[in-house]
Amino acid sequence: MKILLYNIGYGTGLNGSWKHYLLKFWRYVWAPKKIFKKIIELIDGESADVICILEIDEGSIRNRFRSQTNMLTNKTTRSFFSSNSKYGKKSLSQKIPIIRKQHDAIFSNESGEMIIHYFKNGAKKLIQEYVIKGLSIFAVHLALTNKETRQKQLEALAAITAQCPRDYIICGDFNIFKGLHEVEEFIKKNNLTLAQTEPSFPSIKPKKNLDLFITSPGIKIKQTGVIQSKLSDHLPVWIEIEIENE
Repeated sequence: MKILLYNIGYGTGLNGSWKHYLLKFWRYVWAPKKIFKKIIELIDGESADVICILEIDEGSIRNRFRSQTNMLTNKTTRSFFSSNSKYGKKSLSQKIPIIRKQHDAIFSNESGEMIIHYFKNGAKKLIQEYVIKGLSIFAVHLALTNKETRQKQLEALAAITAQCPRDYIICGDFNIFKGLHEVEEFIKKNNLTLAQTEPSFPSIKPKKNLDLFITSPGIKIKQTGVIQSKLSDHLPVWIEIEIENE
């Protein structure tokens, strides 16, 4: 099974350089159409069984009120998808135009069970759990600016996965700009494996290990990889695992 993780930055096409952030900030309210088209082509070309997308626009003015989730589903002919707001149900962010359409999503070739959890801490609260073939895939996007908040989120994630009756993979944008040491205790304490260690941010010159795959002991990893692309400020990353009877 191949799993692709990609923070697409709402299809704005910013490559992570300060020049792009300063001179092309307007793309956060009006994203170029051609960027998302190329993102779809990249994703489709990877032929992943499960696609975990962070920062997808569910139909704001930025994307001409069209759902990027629906566009990706239609173009890649995925039979299963789930798109959910990054923010808590009672968050003030749910009332703000553009921001309330900022989602994370999971796409798959096969139907599975989607379980939604929420962090108590941080602005971005969504935890998606996709259950397929006796495996749970958790997709997260941790707090950007506050290390203490990220640690609380990791503690909450550990509590959730401790109750998981299946082998599992945790993937996501961990926003650990200071380094992998932020997740070392989480990994060691829960007997996990850091499967993907190549830098993925910024895409123009990757130096930071932000986008990770972390696996439970029963997961058999075949290979991992990073895709070189400047369509977002994050690089797409992937993992291939061995599934029994596949």
